[in-house]
Amino acid sequence: MLTLTAVLTVKAGREAEFERVMHVTVPKVREEPGNHAYVLNRSTENPRVFMVYEEYEDAEALESHRAHLKEMGIDLRDLLEGPSVLTFYDKLL
Repeated sequence: MLTLTAVLTVKAGREAEFERVMHVTVPKVREEPGNHAYVLNRSTENPRVFMVYEEYEDAEALESHRAHLKEMGIDLRDLLEGPSVLTFYDKLL
């Protein structure tokens, strides 16, 4: 199992637009083969900071997820301030 978190800082004033995109994206990602979790969270300290908790069967499922986002035309870069901060984990229990 491959687990990751993606911390995203949204440009000021674009938070509602980001949330609209994610409300469409999240359910579709959860249907992907090999996806076990895709959970959107917002920081309690900074409303522009979001964290996505993700779990995939393996690296191949993660690559399929990335390809699926491209197929759906999901590109968040215009909404984000700086790059996403990705942290990868091995699930133990």
